Amino acid sequence: MKKKIYHTATVVLMTAVSFGLYQYFRTPATAIDLPPAFNGDAQSMASELDKFQIGDVVLLQDTVVSAESKSISLPNSVIVVRDSSDTQTWPSSGYVSVKGFYQGIELDDFFGDTLIRVGGAYLLEPTNSEDLD
Repeated sequence: MKKKIYHTATVVLMTAVSFGLYQYFRTPATAIDLPPAFNGDAQSMASELDKFQIGDVVLLQDTVVSAESKSISLPNSVIVVRDSSDTQTWPSSGYVSVKGFYQGIELDDFFGDTLIRVGGAYLLEPTNSEDLD
């Protein structure tokens, strides 16, 4: 009887340890690998904010308003922050397609603007403005 209890406890413990190690060492999913919950431009995203939950994957295609070293701004105060593993050179102008995680809205303390944040983003397709018709 004790042998059976010991064997069952060992199996349960090994299963729990295996699952814990799997969760600890697994690679988290990136936005590039997940299907988007939204696909559109910044204006339609801004008008549908009540439909998003933090962590939803969004695919945005729009014109770059401004750019910094690790982020770009799209129309309607959408700020897109690139994922640290995306090694592509992001354009500072033109039309882009990016995919990232919706991170919510925030109030800019300095200007008082409402910003829509998308983080962990990957550049899918840069297009130069001269290529647009």
